[in-house]
Amino acid sequence: MSDFMFKKMPATRWEDALPLGNGNIGALVFGNIQKERIVLNNERLFRYQKTPDYEPFYKNLKEIRSIMLEGRYDYALKLFNERFKACCKEVYNVDPYQPFGELFMVRKPNGAFTGYSAMLDFKTATASVTWKENENVLKRETFVSYDTGVICTKLSSSINTPLDLRIYIDPVAGGSQYLDAMHMAGDGCYIYSVKYKNGREHGAVAYAQSIGGTVTCDEGAIQVKSADIIYVFVKEYIYEDPKKAIARIVKEIKKLDYEKLHRKHVKQWKEAYGKITLDIGQGKKTSSNEEYLLMAYEDKKPRNLFHTMFNYGRYLLISSSKQGGLPANMQGIWNGEYNPKWDSDIHNDVSIQMNYWCALPGGMNEQAMAFYDYFDSMIPDFRENARKIYGCRGILVPVCMSTHGQINGSTGLWQSWISAGGWISRQYFDYWLYTDDSDFLKRRAVRFMKEVALFYEDFLITGKNGKYMFIPSVSPENVPVTEHPAMLSINATMDIAIARDVLHNLIFACQHLEIEEANIAKWQDMLDKMPEYELNSDKAMKEWLYEGLNDNYHHRHQSHIYPFFPGTEITKENNRQLYDGIKLAVEKRLTIGLPEQVGWSYANMANIYARLEDGEKALECLNYVLRACTGQNLFTYHNDWRDQGLTLSWFGKDAPFQIDANFGFTAAIFEMLIYSKPAFIRLVPAVPDEWSKGSIKGVHTRCMMECDIEWDMKKHEISLGMSPHYNYDITVEIPFIVTDIQTSGCRVIRKNDDGGHTYVTIHVNHEIQAQMKVN
Repeated sequence: MSDFMFKKMPATRWEDALPLGNGNIGALVFGNIQKERIVLNNERLFRYQKTPDYEPFYKNLKEIRSIMLEGRYDYALKLFNERFKACCKEVYNVDPYQPFGELFMVRKPNGAFTGYSAMLDFKTATASVTWKENENVLKRETFVSYDTGVICTKLSSSINTPLDLRIYIDPVAGGSQYLDAMHMAGDGCYIYSVKYKNGREHGAVAYAQSIGGTVTCDEGAIQVKSADIIYVFVKEYIYEDPKKAIARIVKEIKKLDYEKLHRKHVKQWKEAYGKITLDIGQGKKTSSNEEYLLMAYEDKKPRNLFHTMFNYGRYLLISSSKQGGLPANMQGIWNGEYNPKWDSDIHNDVSIQMNYWCALPGGMNEQAMAFYDYFDSMIPDFRENARKIYGCRGILVPVCMSTHGQINGSTGLWQSWISAGGWISRQYFDYWLYTDDSDFLKRRAVRFMKEVALFYEDFLITGKNGKYMFIPSVSPENVPVTEHPAMLSINATMDIAIARDVLHNLIFACQHLEIEEANIAKWQDMLDKMPEYELNSDKAMKEWLYEGLNDNYHHRHQSHIYPFFPGTEITKENNRQLYDGIKLAVEKRLTIGLPEQVGWSYANMANIYARLEDGEKALECLNYVLRACTGQNLFTYHNDWRDQGLTLSWFGKDAPFQIDANFGFTAAIFEMLIYSKPAFIRLVPAVPDEWSKGSIKGVHTRCMMECDIEWDMKKHEISLGMSPHYNYDITVEIPFIVTDIQTSGCRVIRKNDDGGHTYVTIHVNHEIQAQMKVN
């Protein structure tokens, strides 16, 4: 498999269905022969609750800080929770993401089936189900039109056997608790209308065409009889006047031509899907998902499956994220239940970040814009959070959110975490590094980073040593070893690292733009007052930079290595001592063993090991994702539902689908094959032995340059093609000692060998496609 996958069994749960989407509208195709089910989704459908309402909390801050400085962290957390709850007049959880409905297409088979297959083509975003009844091959294909969002299905047969089909839409099971649904017929169309208890309305119009046969419609269903080919179209509307929406859609939907719509969809989709190609020696032979997953389960590390998962992550992001829409949530855009785990929300403590790690290296800039649009739109709410919780200017981003950015929940612990906004801002800065879009840098990235810096300016206090103190502070989700332990602490390394990152990136950006001269001096003074990183007695990176807070290795989270990953502040080139300390900190976390990880953390660990240039460990972590946390449609799960000891078993057989590991999987492979920061590229830093020969083409970098890489590690040969955005000097690290360099379209400035690696600095010209071959 490569740019497609196929199953030999239909889905019995929505989590196992084939996912389709155009970035805004989602569909899950079960692939049933007799009663096909397609769960419909719309990125803007939430079960709205009341907006949180709470009194200012910052009046309690001085007392809580005083208690923490006395070392009574557990009591400070208890008091924080009690006082925060007392401030809450109206508190509601995040508004949960909702299923839109379920489309049914029912027919009676003409005999027992054989030759069943359900395939999803990543290059065309089309799901097709084929089977044979006697000598007749039937095929049902479905896609979500990339520009219109219409869900389109075509049913055909090989010998034009007359086809019957009954088509209708219902709420997903359990919906009656939250909504009322109506079914109507009008002007030859079937109309599905829904009203939630809070009065918000949405619905859809279905229409069928046929070649041959007859089509009739009433409030119960659309009936197609004795047709040669059947076409079904469904168009959603949401939060608008139903009468106007239905009238508009009926007029539009009856003019649709399936074949024209599909051709246009495929053309637009291929442009979005891009030209990235990966070769890790996967071979041409293909097997079903079921067969590959059994191979992975037996620890055989099928390269074809790794290759498919790489492309699948790209496919899923394009399907669930689009400029002008909302970012991919905890389940992308797909959901088949009214109370999804974690409300299928936007989690800002690694999940939303991981969802987009693969976007920029994959050239999926349009998909990334949904991320920035969303967080920009919430800035007024973030400002209110900062003001009410801490009495600060600037912004405070909550740990989780969906329809608004206000702090929610009655417990204080996660309201005390201040670093979500800074972490989010790193990906704003990255957009410029990857794209060279200076307008975005000035209007959006600098604006967001300034808001975060303004919060730090008011929040931070200066200690006796002249350095800033972060209090309260949290290292998600670990607890230090101390006399009165609590997650609420002082000077968590992650909080400090993110603040340093924000200020450094903000200064860098403003110097490049030649703006904010006065503020640059202020931000530099703030940066100089940040606590320095430290190593503990084991010479590992410390997780808390405050006396008496000792490291706790018995936890899967590794928040304190942020300056190394996902940040780029610490590298082996600029600080070998801290680099080694981070490497040791990662090793120490294996005190709990890899089986204590979960799906998303395996993907995270794969990225970390790739950054540490350990290809075998990175491959092992990705393999754990496949063995324990991947379902039959290749969706990833929080943990192993089979309780086979490969993960934590929080939810057992009810382990929830959680898409961040899908995206993290793709990001990890990018990270294994190329590392970049401004003016520096590290080639194939973490290629495992099993991928000793291969190529990747079309990958984007933080050097504002696209690259094509071919490697043969056994022969010590690497070829690098470069398409830079402008003229500059760049250093390229080769993972072996180079004896010969051949260049075209660029020139070598200098070369030096260090630690078994070669560093080559070259000058590239944006007008010329550059090529460098080394061995």
